[in-house]
Amino acid sequence: MNITPRKATEIDLDLYFDWTNDTNTRNNSFNNQVVDYQTHTSWFLRKLVDKNTLLLVFENEEQIPVGQVRIEQKLSENIIGISIDKNFRGLGLAVIMLEISCKIFFEEFDEKTIYAYIKKVNLASIKSFKKAGFEEEKELLIGNEPSYLLVKNKLYV
Repeated sequence: MNITPRKATEIDLDLYFDWTNDTNTRNNSFNNQVVDYQTHTSWFLRKLVDKNTLLLVFENEEQIPVGQVRIEQKLSENIIGISIDKNFRGLGLAVIMLEISCKIFFEEFDEKTIYAYIKKVNLASIKSFKKAGFEEEKELLIGNEPSYLLVKNKLYV
């Protein structure tokens, strides 16, 4: 399946809302609480105009959205997150989406490293991130969740 990225726009508000509240997505997030629409709307509209955030929607050949990647420049880290639409999971799209997103981020931002925080129980994500060139930096507890910090350096893109 060929997929292509595009920058998220206001028309993606409801799509992101559905993806963020997907049961699988919530279970693999460090905050498991369902996000209400007003909170989501405020967050999404802020992120769209935030020059420190890259929001990419990936679409298939029929221009059907299959998932999203977000990379945010924080104080000392660039944090990446991904979600795949439930109808497109298990097709190996995450690796391609991560590789493309990292390439775009490194081209558009003057940064050298991207960090991924992933729960240890989220085996599919760990596998995808490693296949996309992320390396395990360390194990840590986030809240009470045993987790990994994985890192991708620009040198390896």
